[in-house]
Amino acid sequence: MRLNLILYFVLIFFAIATVNSEHQYRNNYSRLDIEYKATSELRDEKTKLEVEESDKSGNQRIQTIASEKLKMYVPNKKQVKVIK
Repeated sequence: MRLNLILYFVLIFFAIATVNSEHQYRNNYSRLDIEYKATSELRDEKTKLEVEESDKSGNQRIQTIASEKLKMYVPNKKQVKVIK
């Protein structure tokens, strides 16, 4: 009788431990999934920023700024002097 009672409590203890372990596993998996989503969003944002940066440093933009803001222009052949 006493042995049955001890085994019963051991069984209950391990059942609770198993449920607790499963609960922790699911919580950790949920957190991992959230972090994967955040990582994916950050990668997308990084890609967007890299594209934006390459657009801002493109030759066409530089040429536009040079001609409009700095009033620069491409000289014609008569204005070019070659120095040797």
